[in-house]
Amino acid sequence: MAQLAQALGELPPAIAHAPRRFYQPELDGLRFYAFLGVFVYHTLPEQPAFYRGLHLPLSSLWAAAVRSGASGVDLFFTLSAFLITALLLRERRQTGGISLRLFYIRRILRIWPLYFAVLAVAVVLAHTIPGQILPWYYVVGYLLFVGNWINVVFGHPLSVCAPLWTVSIEEQFYLVWPALMKILGRRGMIIAALVAFLLATLSQIGVVLAGLSPGYIYYGSFSRTGSLALGILLALFADRLPGLTRGMRLLLLAAGLVGWIAASGWLIDQPGPVDMRAVLGRLVASVGAVAILYAGLGSRSRLLRSDWVVWLGKISYGLYMLHFIGLLFMIDLLHPRWGWTLLATKALGLALTVLLAWASYRWVESPFLRWKDRFATVLSRPV
Repeated sequence: MAQLAQALGELPPAIAHAPRRFYQPELDGLRFYAFLGVFVYHTLPEQPAFYRGLHLPLSSLWAAAVRSGASGVDLFFTLSAFLITALLLRERRQTGGISLRLFYIRRILRIWPLYFAVLAVAVVLAHTIPGQILPWYYVVGYLLFVGNWINVVFGHPLSVCAPLWTVSIEEQFYLVWPALMKILGRRGMIIAALVAFLLATLSQIGVVLAGLSPGYIYYGSFSRTGSLALGILLALFADRLPGLTRGMRLLLLAAGLVGWIAASGWLIDQPGPVDMRAVLGRLVASVGAVAILYAGLGSRSRLLRSDWVVWLGKISYGLYMLHFIGLLFMIDLLHPRWGWTLLATKALGLALTVLLAWASYRWVESPFLRWKDRFATVLSRPV
């Protein structure tokens, strides 16, 4: 590996004499909860009738809470933008610049191995398992990291690789934002992030006025830029924001979660043509995500920093990428019906997903993550 690193070019002196790692374990805790929200959204029924059948009170609220799990994707985006911006700002302070070549090598080593492994498994399952459908144009879209736009045009694929669309948006972000950071000063970055947030909202309004499919709002790169932009702004102002008391953290967390539930229950995914409620819902989801992230920054709570939560956060990429596979296996094995049997089966699907993600992290991701450190000017989370 050292020979390959040398072949790719001389590493800057900062790598050879790297300072203390930049690592905030509470952010791994947030990653796990972001995944858990997505898992709940993908597994539990969204219909109030299901919760009435379980004799739970406030059945509509339970259904809205389940749908709000989809906003875990917004938290993933906000976290990603925050960390990439923070790391590259540190790199520029330490080395006087930003190496795009090294950045892209690090992203490839982090994202691609598991990503393409899941895509390969999805192709195999599409040819062997009834109900797994993955037409060639989805495969091409995911290979080119434009899978989110394929979803816009053709809808969500009936495949275990369905979650890959979010990686397409992140890869598109990685192409653009580091290059802008390389040439912009702090003021320019702030303006760029504000413009991106404004354009995200305007693009959603344009979708409504043009009467386009709601897929443009949910999957479109421009629409989802709002959460990324807020993560960038938080990174740019993190060292200037006031410290938070425990009460303030709880208030921010509650505001973010209540916003997510309210947006999911009464604004997003309403029946009928897409309207301005969806625009407001996406705005609330993005603001809620940055509120939750800000609440978690620097937190010492064991809900975020206990060993098991941090460990689950470390394997959260695998959890997110593999949870459809874990669920598919358990559902095909147990054939659950409605009610508590269905919930128990999906709980077993979560347990299997954790096992798969652990195996992925140990044998698929970790060798590349150790290699990735060779190209890091600012060392982040240890493997």
